[in-house]
Amino acid sequence: MPKFAHMSDIHIGAFRQPELKELVLDAFEAAVDRCMSEKISFIVLAGDIFDSNIPDLSSVRRAAAKMKEAVDSGIRFYAVYGSHDFSPNYSSMVDVLNGAGLFTKAEEMSSVDGRVLLSFLRDPSGPKICGISGRKLSIDRDEYAVLDRERLEQEPGFKIFVFHGAIEELKPSSLEQMEAMPASSLPAGFDYYAGGHVHSRSIKSLRGRANIAFPGPLFATDYSELLQLAHGEERGFYMVSFDEARVLEAKFVPVKVCDVVEVHYSANGKTSADTEKELTELAAHSDVAGKVALLTVEGELAGGRTSDIDFYAIRKRLLAAGPLIVLSNYSHLTSRELTRDAGSPKPVHVTERELFEREVAHVKSEEAKLRGEQGVNLALTLLGTLKEGRKENENKGEFEDRTAKAGLDVFGIEDET
Repeated sequence: MPKFAHMSDIHIGAFRQPELKELVLDAFEAAVDRCMSEKISFIVLAGDIFDSNIPDLSSVRRAAAKMKEAVDSGIRFYAVYGSHDFSPNYSSMVDVLNGAGLFTKAEEMSSVDGRVLLSFLRDPSGPKICGISGRKLSIDRDEYAVLDRERLEQEPGFKIFVFHGAIEELKPSSLEQMEAMPASSLPAGFDYYAGGHVHSRSIKSLRGRANIAFPGPLFATDYSELLQLAHGEERGFYMVSFDEARVLEAKFVPVKVCDVVEVHYSANGKTSADTEKELTELAAHSDVAGKVALLTVEGELAGGRTSDIDFYAIRKRLLAAGPLIVLSNYSHLTSRELTRDAGSPKPVHVTERELFEREVAHVKSEEAKLRGEQGVNLALTLLGTLKEGRKENENKGEFEDRTAKAGLDVFGIEDET
């Protein structure tokens, strides 16, 4: 019984942290390895393979090596752009890999008399495949508006439509603000609709359009999605069994490359001193060895300021337990001292200081001057420097050079250029 895989939103290169970049690639490699062990016929990639149209080349090299291994084993890849892969001005890495023969773009498009015509690709296992790439600013909406659907709908055989965009009728409630198109934008009568862009797993059918599927990402792309993993949400792809006429089974295949845990603490009604003490104790006894650890601190302090808490020391205590990486989120931690007079207007310099006091609490550095009160004063000094505008008769280059030098002086760094 032939099978194909449907993946989307891999976002290779999404994280700046090396450990998380590695995990995104691990997830992709694990998914492709599973496809090879299952001897599937082909893999459909429904956009956002990479997090940018020109991604980090070391990540590309590793992903391409795994694709080549799969291609050499007999698996074909079909792909469309996602909004992250696409650039209106430059070639995308999708184009590069397509040119190298690692996969085939499923979007073969032409225009006749103002109508968009799509051509089918025929996989050796039987299915006919076509699609429309996702593009930034919803440029792809124009293509759907003038798409020759009738010709696509009259095509006989087992058909797969690949697309990258949300469907209004199928949007999860958590993504109600996401731009979407009506299901009627998709040509009717296909056997499987391989969707991307929506980072939430679902497979549903609507009248005339069966198996509209969104597998979601293989791992995660930001802190909120890592939290979802910590709370038990699975990541993976769809494996679809079919015959010459219909889908027989669409099975979700989980992909897990590591454990993700949240170390959560509520500081509501506590002083900064109590919060630091309890957080230090919590960090010392948390089971995070070999895992991605997410330190989330929230609530309103009843006494003291957020900048009084030595988050750097707490993070070091958590790192001593041997996690893969520690990510911290204190954005919902506030202080009653800072919010008591929030209803009345404050001078700009007071607001700036309060903002820096809150944000400096997130700084992770052994440099004392970057933390606590020293860090706040340093940030205020730098802000004052950056506020200085362009002088009369000063060109843009001179202004940028002067501002950069002033910023370096604040940090006590010599300009070696």
